[in-house]
Amino acid sequence: MKGIFRNTVVLSLTTFLSRVLGLLRDLLLSRFLGGGLLMSAWSYAWMIPNMFRRILGEGALGTVLIPILTDTLEKQGTDSARKKFSTVMIWLFFLLTAITVVFSGVALIIDDFIPSERWKLALFTLPVIMPYCILICCVGVFTSVLNTFRIFQIPAVLSLLPNFFMIGVVYFFLPGLMDTPVKALRTISVAMLISGVIELVVLAIVLKMKGMLPEFSRKNMLNFSALGEIWQKLLPGLIGASALQIGSLVDGSLAMYVGDYANAAVYYSNRLVYLPIGLFGVAFGTVSLPVLSKFVSENRMKSMLITSFESIRQLLFIAIPMSVLMVMFSKELLALLFLGGKFDNTALNEAHRAMFWYALGIPFFCLTKLSVNTFYCRKDMKIPATVSICCIVLNLILSAILLHPMKQGGITLATTLTSALNNIVLLWILKKQLGRMPLIGTIKFAAIIIFISGISGVAAFFSHKWILGHPEYHFLPRGTVPLLIAGCAFFIVFVVLCFIFRIHELRKVFQQVKNKLCRKK
Repeated sequence: MKGIFRNTVVLSLTTFLSRVLGLLRDLLLSRFLGGGLLMSAWSYAWMIPNMFRRILGEGALGTVLIPILTDTLEKQGTDSARKKFSTVMIWLFFLLTAITVVFSGVALIIDDFIPSERWKLALFTLPVIMPYCILICCVGVFTSVLNTFRIFQIPAVLSLLPNFFMIGVVYFFLPGLMDTPVKALRTISVAMLISGVIELVVLAIVLKMKGMLPEFSRKNMLNFSALGEIWQKLLPGLIGASALQIGSLVDGSLAMYVGDYANAAVYYSNRLVYLPIGLFGVAFGTVSLPVLSKFVSENRMKSMLITSFESIRQLLFIAIPMSVLMVMFSKELLALLFLGGKFDNTALNEAHRAMFWYALGIPFFCLTKLSVNTFYCRKDMKIPATVSICCIVLNLILSAILLHPMKQGGITLATTLTSALNNIVLLWILKKQLGRMPLIGTIKFAAIIIFISGISGVAAFFSHKWILGHPEYHFLPRGTVPLLIAGCAFFIVFVVLCFIFRIHELRKVFQQVKNKLCRKK
């Protein structure tokens, strides 16, 4: 458990820098592209390659490869694991190339039949950005393999590259291209392609050092036994991941249908909400899966369950207060980061409509990363896939129902509700499968953290309201001081209440920080 938390802290710190750069990137985009037509077009085109990244890069394929390669490395050695990995990469490359050609071709064909300007801009951009699908999916799979060797920091550092490239292009080149929106969007796309190439090359070098660089040969391509083993485990997870991403694509299409501002609003709110998810949910999930897989391969199921639920408690301890803060101050956060330039008050109100309901779902979005791992580490992909498909269908139904009265807010609320249901069902099935586990205790713990966070939120609200009547420091962006004061009030009250209620997770966090400081000395 200490190893998971220690690696999670390191990965979270690296990820934090990536997310900060991502926010800076989005801040610049908001200034130049605004929160309307241009940003909706870019975010929709950008969503397509990212959709496949989550399915075939970081999603189902990565989660299937880690347990299989871990088991193969333990029992058969590096050479056998490399051959299996090579077979996967050969067929993955063919599949991604076909996907890129199909989506680019369809975009070029249907463009003449689409009257909407925001749709036209998205379709113009798609053929340029689609090759990024090949690069980023390969990067995602390479990262999963390196995670098997407990190498987390190098891929995390390399993930900073796309943001650096985007920031440079937006800052230095985009201002001179705003008279030609198509050229501006395509310039951003080319920058992403260059960053993807560099990232892939560096990861390939690290894989070669570990003896795991894929070998593209006819023998490996025709290794159908290895392909069959992986495909058998991959298919259920692939179906579930595909259903989830298709649901996201439909949500994006519905937002594009709503109007010029809706898809941009969903994008900006998504970026803020996924900051804590990326920092902690993804980090906990990434670090825990190899450890849980090792416990399962050693037939230590009790250790796997104990580790899983300790991780869940620590994740809820972090995610719940973050959710409360972002729900209470969602509009203020959006204004602080994005308001200005072409991002006006209309864009702000539209983004707030989406973000409020997204922020409620932060604990559930984070928890999903761990709840599915309790199945993936046992190579059980069918149950998460089935539950995911059912929840996605429900999500689409709810989105369609709530779209008219709530616009993009209905889309984000539906996502939050179905994510909560997804976690509840998975944990209930896990209890049925493996018997006794601290599920009731975890629910009680979550209720206490919700109560503590609520009290802390009240203190933050009145602190924010009080400081608004005082002058701000002019060298800071407007709204910074009230948010900082509110955040400090929340933190102080939260820590005091955690000591009163004897929340051990707080002591674990302080102990980890203390140990790191002592090691540095």
